[in-house]
Amino acid sequence: MPERDRSVPCSAEIDRSGARPIDDRAALLPQRSACAAPLVLRAGPLAVTVALDPLSLTVARGERGLVSDLRLWVAEGRAADQFVQITEGVLDHEEIDEVRRIGRAEVVARDPLVLRAGDTEIRLSLDEGHLLIEAEARPAPLRLGVRWEARPGESFTGLGARHGETLDQAGRRVRLGADRRYTGPDCPPDMLEVGGIPQGDYAPVPFLVAQRGYAVWLETGGDGALFDLGAHPAVSGRGAAGPLRLHLFCDPSPAALLRRYLGLSGLPALLPEWAYGHWKSRDVYEHQRDVLDDFEGYARHDLPLDAIVIDSPWETQYNTWEPNPNQFPDFAGTVGRMRASGVRTVVWVTPWVNIESVDGQRPPDPESERLHREPASNYAEGEAAGHYVRDADGDTFVARWWMGTGSPIDFTSPEADAWWRELARPVLELGVEGIKADDGEGYYFPPRTRFADGRSGAEAAWSYGGLYRRSMQRALDEAHPGEGVLFGRCGWSGQQAIGHTWGGDQASDFWSLRTLVAASLTAAASGFSNWSHDVGGYLGRRLMERCPKELLLRWAQFGCFTPLMQAHGRFEQEAWTYDAETLAVYREFILLHERLVPYIRAAAASAARCGLPIIRPLALLEPGDPRAFSVADAYGFGPALWVAPVLEEGAREREVPLPRGRWIDFWSGESHDGGGEIVAPAPLGRIPVYVRAGSLVVTYPADHVAGGLGDTPETERPLEATLWGEPPLGRATARLADDTRVRWRAGAVSAAPERPRGIRLATMG
Repeated sequence: MPERDRSVPCSAEIDRSGARPIDDRAALLPQRSACAAPLVLRAGPLAVTVALDPLSLTVARGERGLVSDLRLWVAEGRAADQFVQITEGVLDHEEIDEVRRIGRAEVVARDPLVLRAGDTEIRLSLDEGHLLIEAEARPAPLRLGVRWEARPGESFTGLGARHGETLDQAGRRVRLGADRRYTGPDCPPDMLEVGGIPQGDYAPVPFLVAQRGYAVWLETGGDGALFDLGAHPAVSGRGAAGPLRLHLFCDPSPAALLRRYLGLSGLPALLPEWAYGHWKSRDVYEHQRDVLDDFEGYARHDLPLDAIVIDSPWETQYNTWEPNPNQFPDFAGTVGRMRASGVRTVVWVTPWVNIESVDGQRPPDPESERLHREPASNYAEGEAAGHYVRDADGDTFVARWWMGTGSPIDFTSPEADAWWRELARPVLELGVEGIKADDGEGYYFPPRTRFADGRSGAEAAWSYGGLYRRSMQRALDEAHPGEGVLFGRCGWSGQQAIGHTWGGDQASDFWSLRTLVAASLTAAASGFSNWSHDVGGYLGRRLMERCPKELLLRWAQFGCFTPLMQAHGRFEQEAWTYDAETLAVYREFILLHERLVPYIRAAAASAARCGLPIIRPLALLEPGDPRAFSVADAYGFGPALWVAPVLEEGAREREVPLPRGRWIDFWSGESHDGGGEIVAPAPLGRIPVYVRAGSLVVTYPADHVAGGLGDTPETERPLEATLWGEPPLGRATARLADDTRVRWRAGAVSAAPERPRGIRLATMG
């Protein structure tokens, strides 16, 4: 018998504000549509017009069009990516046979709206600020994605830490996980000809903010996410990663768009005070006396210090969680001695357990050399219990990484996760309060690797880092509730919610510093608030020598105005090993950073509440400013400061773009009108910094933090409150992370609740 005609009326409209179809006949579901007239979905101010033949979407907020002619497409072909282990770079390569637009669609359901176009099913869900597009094609193509029409001159930012010199990503083709290349002054000419040296793409995020007033989040854990931002922007994922889930956020400002995204993926955590202080590390502490050399050197030279990071190696092998007794004859005593002085210990780890570490870093003594030739003492136990990721044949996945050959922990297995945390517990109970969680990026997992939860590497490679972070944070919480700090390298959606993230390995040159500042801003626009980097650069100058003096000081000045100021490198970059001027300037900026901790942590608390990060690119602060998506070398730091790092060798002044409003020079007290550019003096000992007029900035007194933050409870610390200029309403307020309200009114300052050690008041401008 012929199928009865159950087609939907062509004029039907769906109103999501009441979650009910306007046309009651839509209750006859499921249905098929034979007409090509458009449907209109509405929710609050949003309207989505769905044309069916051919399928396309147009999105508007009130009278403002946001996205026009959004089309779905599939591409058939093959992927042949190449992973370069020595630099952790990825060379992406695809052979495309055919790209096909998804054409005529039929309606098969309306609440939510479900369409079918050939072998592809599409589901559209709408609320007042958010359209979710879900699509699945069977069989899975190489790529499944969307394309739309960009407005002339439309700008984009986000996508995680983009290590380039621009904030605006318009015109770029960004394959997340395979986008970072070194093209700095030490790049060989033959590598420049092919686009630079491929490096690990640290902290990528499939979240994009458009200047037009919308944002796109590709919700995926699979490798291959691609954002092609030309005249016809396209976002796609590989079909092997699973169905397409594309979120289109339509809130009225970039800050609101970011808040909605973080509401779904995770708001940044508010970390304990010492997480926002100053940390010191070296690439290799060959012996515990080298750790104590840093600890004692800081005290001897009157430098504030809050933590020492014991980087690789420190274990018997990679990664046993057992201190190497040949390297640390008294590990517990060393940790305890530093902790008694208020200095925490952070230990480095990766999620790999090795069968050999011959090519990895290791202490130079013979016994340590022998240990690192052997399998890690915990490897066999983990393999017997099935705690490692599997290969395509179901065997233990074994691969080379940059510290040898081993197998990664499968954090999708509750048993493997618990085993790994139990290995960490003894060293944490010795007093170690932080974990530097290196590695975890998705490029280490080939598409056919298998996880215990049934997913493949193609589906879950970039989800791995978040699972790794959560495991390590849970271990810290179990040992040190409320006080443990995670310091991670990898990134993806959700990872901004857990601990700190640092910007990966940089060479010690001004090009790398410039690209790091830009990456810090794109990372902030992607939701990373707790952020750091290696002051002076990790890799050194030309990969052969330590950071030059001028660059070290410029980097330290940037580090001062970063949420966590962390010094780390392969070479001797301790300030006291340079000259008296270097030491004095370095000390000044560490001390200034320590004084700013209550201000920084107050901004971190705001990020935990609403998502606005501590580092704030102009695009988040003043989206209507014509320069908003082009300023990549200056940024807001918390609610009151505007920072312009010096990024050119030999520069003793720089042009500073000031946001609108009145601004006061942090150093001189001179006042400036914003909205344009000024030329700021920048002698070697100064970084241009400005304070928004009328702001009340709360800091710690210099004498209180001269040696570091120590262990004084936050609510018992003395405070300084500086009023910058005249508040427009005759009063000013600052809210601290512990919920203390500091108020200025009629020339007097007060705190509620009262601080037992009082508040000093100062005025500037």
